[in-house]
Amino acid sequence: MKKILLLTLLLLSIKATAYNHIASLNLCTDQLLLNWVAPEKIASVTWLSASDQYRKAPLPEHIHLNRGRAEELLRLDPDLVLVGQYGAQRAARRLRELGFNVVDIPDAYSLEQLSQQLQALENVLGENPPLEKQKALLEKMLAQPQRPAAASALILSANNITYGSGMLEHQLLELAGFENLAAADGTEQLRRVSLEEVIAAQPDLLVLYGGEKDFAIAHLAERHPVLRHYFDRDRVFTLPSELSFCPALVAADVLQQLKEKRKSLAAKQ
Repeated sequence: MKKILLLTLLLLSIKATAYNHIASLNLCTDQLLLNWVAPEKIASVTWLSASDQYRKAPLPEHIHLNRGRAEELLRLDPDLVLVGQYGAQRAARRLRELGFNVVDIPDAYSLEQLSQQLQALENVLGENPPLEKQKALLEKMLAQPQRPAAASALILSANNITYGSGMLEHQLLELAGFENLAAADGTEQLRRVSLEEVIAAQPDLLVLYGGEKDFAIAHLAERHPVLRHYFDRDRVFTLPSELSFCPALVAADVLQQLKEKRKSLAAKQ
């Protein structure tokens, strides 16, 4: 029995340190590697991660920036290539044909899918404290009972897009104690909402993606005079951009912040 236990521990240790030259062909796995894996173990991430819009961790100088093409990784000879569920599939297929170790990491658009994503990442990376911390936080979130809504909220993203019941953002609102008015109106995923609808709905909280510091034409709604009172009365919550392209990094923090926002709104009533 002791021998079996020692062998198991040895195999786990080998798995945890087996990959020392990892490449990513996906923006989210880029960020997960840059945040959770030692820089010297990362060989390549996508060119998108060099953009200030997406980069959420330092980008070491030695890392090659790829554009999702198989030939770019050949000379790097990575011992592990992470690829997303949909992007760079041609490169992934070619690399597999050439004998490279390519692992698909599922995308995440719900808390359940996020759990699957973290499990898939843990299966390939092995022991990883930051990943394990996020996984534990997510499991705690999923175990929480559904609480009655204490306030209403409406998400208003760029180009007046709102988020319905089939989205991760909706789940976070519900867990934090908000009624998502878009879901209550029958929206299941995404739809465009007019400013007149927003005004008529009168949500207790207006939830935005991006803020005035990221101002673009797509965010003009924030400067609409009728909506300014949400800003003036501190009834606005801004979702971090990471939630849209790599929620594993921020989902737990966003939920906690939404809970605190709900409490602050209740205190003002």
